Amino acid sequence: MNPLQINNKDWRLGIFRDIKPVFRQYLGQYTHKKLSEDWHFRALAFVREEMTYVFGFNIGFFRKQKDPKLSYTHVGMNVLVRTNGENPSLRAKYRAFFEENLKDWINMPKNIYTSFRGGVGIELPRMVNITDFTEEKQITDFLVESIRLLSKSVYPKIAHNPDKIFSLVVRGAPLWNESIIEIAREMRNR
Repeated sequence: MNPLQINNKDWRLGIFRDIKPVFRQYLGQYTHKKLSEDWHFRALAFVREEMTYVFGFNIGFFRKQKDPKLSYTHVGMNVLVRTNGENPSLRAKYRAFFEENLKDWINMPKNIYTSFRGGVGIELPRMVNITDFTEEKQITDFLVESIRLLSKSVYPKIAHNPDKIFSLVVRGAPLWNESIIEIAREMRNR
């Protein structure tokens, strides 16, 4: 693979098409997508009543370094957990849950993230520098492995709903009725 293909939007969309069935099979259906100069990703977001956005699983291409030749420097996934907003004590429990259960999944230091809507939280990344890959299949294999490991790392535990923290958490898309506990129970044995 020529790493400069990362600058080609159609090429990136082809990767998303290849991994979409695996994402749906192991994590659930995407809720949104974003494209900017810093990222091109698909995401599955979760919300809880007045807390709105609680956490999300993102997969795609990210700019982690400035490189004049590459629009994005890394490919992979991250889990974002919002830490500010309504109910800070419950948000701290989500943060602790994901930090504990993804400590073997992440492969980069956790970061702080901010959103244009005022959200602040942590990013738990599993990403690889694009230049580490020599062919497209290596990228899709890495993304598929990341999806499966994420599902295996968190969904069995979410299905047990520790301290009832996942009660009322739903997939962040209309009809707003897909409980994460139901999704986790469906996905945990895959």
